[in-house]
Amino acid sequence: MKFSLKFVTAMSVAAVAFAAAPIGSAAAAQLSGPKVKIGCMVPLTGKGAEWGQGAKASIEIALAEINAKGGIGGVPLEMLCYDYQTQESEGLNLINRLVERDKVLAVVGPCFSAVFEVIAPQLDSRLKTSIISYCSAKPGLSAMSRWALRNTLTSDKQLKPVVAAWVKEYGMKKVVIIHDAEDAVSKAEGAAILPGLLKANNVEVLDILTYRTKDTDYSAQITKAKSLGAQGIALGSCYQNAAAIAKEAQKQGLMVPIVGGACSGTPGFIELAGKAAEGAYMSTAAWLGDPRPAVQTYVKKIVAKLGHEPPYSGPRAYDIVYALKDVIEKSGVTNKAGDLSADREKVRTGFAALKGFPGVAGEITMDEVRDGAGATAILKVVNGKYIDVRK
Repeated sequence: MKFSLKFVTAMSVAAVAFAAAPIGSAAAAQLSGPKVKIGCMVPLTGKGAEWGQGAKASIEIALAEINAKGGIGGVPLEMLCYDYQTQESEGLNLINRLVERDKVLAVVGPCFSAVFEVIAPQLDSRLKTSIISYCSAKPGLSAMSRWALRNTLTSDKQLKPVVAAWVKEYGMKKVVIIHDAEDAVSKAEGAAILPGLLKANNVEVLDILTYRTKDTDYSAQITKAKSLGAQGIALGSCYQNAAAIAKEAQKQGLMVPIVGGACSGTPGFIELAGKAAEGAYMSTAAWLGDPRPAVQTYVKKIVAKLGHEPPYSGPRAYDIVYALKDVIEKSGVTNKAGDLSADREKVRTGFAALKGFPGVAGEITMDEVRDGAGATAILKVVNGKYIDVRK
């Protein structure tokens, strides 16, 4: 089978940096070579398009800012960025290209747990290059390889406070769970994470209903939920499916509150669901309403570039680029062709050891299994917008 490969960009470097960006310390030494090459994997097509577009645009902004201030260790940064089309097979194809042909120091991405999950087993035995995901959230994946890292919060961490706040506001006692049986993170949420969290909040799960990623008709699931007397719907679902489910519930008159996990809480959910999105609770690993100047400067730039705010893949990817700059400058990377294996190891150990690195999505602190740690916002849809309802 022949897989299509879409080269997205070797991003331009002509832009003016802004003072509020999260900048690491000055370079420890001048690096060798004409450029520092980092790989990038983004889903620009398929179900992950909104996540990939937000990440790519944010990476481009960070790249331009860094190069406008002298690059990394005095050498320009180049990002080799490819669209893996939200497909596991294309993800495998691209990681091989980035590592073996492009010879990058590390890879920003991929997004989506299913792709991360098929790449990670290849890292220890063969590829030996760090992948640093900005939005894969299925618990346990980083433990698959010492080269697997994630600057994000896993679904269990994101959903725990959100489910508690959802139950507290609406007071429901009986709910149904509807989840994608094919998407990795959605299945993990629907089959394991949400049942445990609902039980911990004294909510009975009447049934767990499933669908397939490419389904477009959710009438049977909503009819069943309605017949069971569900007082709420908990979703393990990406935003397109989540919006369609919300609209079907509205159509059938099942006017009950919805809660969604890692893949649901995007601006696209509100856009697609319209009024059916009102009152829904969603998790996130970054809150762009944060008033910190660095956050709002980033928001201004990304909105100018995209036309809207991105999901949390945007700020998380932006922060990875700056964190890599800091790690490369401090860890003794030489950027010499003959030192590539040693440099990759230095990047891996340096990123895994990050504690409290400032970012627009919050501080980057890697835990013992190389996942991001930290707090999450609790988002609720009010008048067509997300608001953070944390107390």
